[in-house]
Amino acid sequence: MSENGRRRRADADRSRAAILAAAVTVLDERVDAGLERVAEVAGVTRQTVYAHFPSRDALVNAVVDELTRETVQAIDALDLDEGPALECIQKLVGLGWRAFEEHPLLLQLPPSGTSDERHDPVTDRFEKVIRRGQRAGEITSELPAGWLVTSLVGLGHAAGEAVAAGRMTPRKASSVLRTSITRLLRAE
Repeated sequence: MSENGRRRRADADRSRAAILAAAVTVLDERVDAGLERVAEVAGVTRQTVYAHFPSRDALVNAVVDELTRETVQAIDALDLDEGPALECIQKLVGLGWRAFEEHPLLLQLPPSGTSDERHDPVTDRFEKVIRRGQRAGEITSELPAGWLVTSLVGLGHAAGEAVAAGRMTPRKASSVLRTSITRLLRAE
């Protein structure tokens, strides 16, 4: 690639990163914000936004993918192979909940067709810890690990929906979620 080509690629990468960062900020403030506002905050033209993201949905999906990537990186920084499994599960849930608190747009988005794929990196880590806890007798083995993971995701979504609908504060939802998870997973 020529020097000019590398420079254009670097400029395009910077523009894309600025657009994603602006979209996170703008959509956290107002989930229905338009691409014009994102372009304004990113310091680019609307055409530049469209050059990277052909539609608003494509941009929102890229934002959610980026937030998921960041959350998975934070999860991978945890030592999930040590300590009581239930404590590790609570750490994982805490990280996920912090992502909701830091990025309210995640609580306001309608379910997408790719949500299961987005859950995979996180659910894989949950399942690994649950299986470790089941082998150690800390987590119930009466229910399959896959079912417990599905239940955890469902409980997380229920807590998020309660916050989004104004039925619970984030603090209350977090507390109820943690209690529910403990009761679901604890071995008798």
